[in-house]
Amino acid sequence: MPDIMILAAATLAAGFLRGVTGFGFALAAVPLYSLSMPPLQAVILAQMLQIAAAPVDFLQVRRHLEGRTLALLCAGALVCTPIGAFFALRLQPDLLRLLIAVVVLMGLVALLARFTVRAGRGPAMVAGAVAGLLGGLAAMPGPPAVAYFLGRGADKRVSRASLLLFFAFTACVALGSLAIASDVLHWDMLLRAASAWPMMILGTWAGTRLFERLGEGHYRKAALAVLFLSAILTGAKGLAGLI
Repeated sequence: MPDIMILAAATLAAGFLRGVTGFGFALAAVPLYSLSMPPLQAVILAQMLQIAAAPVDFLQVRRHLEGRTLALLCAGALVCTPIGAFFALRLQPDLLRLLIAVVVLMGLVALLARFTVRAGRGPAMVAGAVAGLLGGLAAMPGPPAVAYFLGRGADKRVSRASLLLFFAFTACVALGSLAIASDVLHWDMLLRAASAWPMMILGTWAGTRLFERLGEGHYRKAALAVLFLSAILTGAKGLAGLI
């Protein structure tokens, strides 16, 4: 399959997952992108697309945002995202693939876990900090942030709205950190992001339509198969490169 078709199909699928759950775009897109490009480029592309989608997201979900919690998550992420980006520039590609696979599996665990997280400044900032670390490392801030909202038992619309904007914020910080620390940003990446953006918007739109039909407690199920497949594919490729 040509690279352009892989890019389009991966973005559409990841966008659909994102539309259904409010998270999971990078969890699905980065492993699939990394099948046809270096992992760091896959991370950068996922970050660019999440930033590009943020204005549309804000207009659609602003009524459901939990502003104080979002601010606390962003404060934690602001500190730790550059640390993750620093290590992302120094890890070999196959090792990064393995780390990406582990992060995806963490996302699955977060979806399946049933534990209680108390509301408050401390838990929100810790969740934001760990999410920022993983966001800078592999454009995947999802697992800690998702676990935080699931553990609190937050309403699905509040969770989805807050996560969409939080991920756009961490993508901005991570991409800025990479741009300052290296010369990894090039015009060809912008062109790729521009070509993939319509597929992301289309996938998100379709996923949102399904989200509106699903009841509380069921909307997350659509993510499980895609995340598991992404982890297996990427982990296998990373292992093959290291062995």
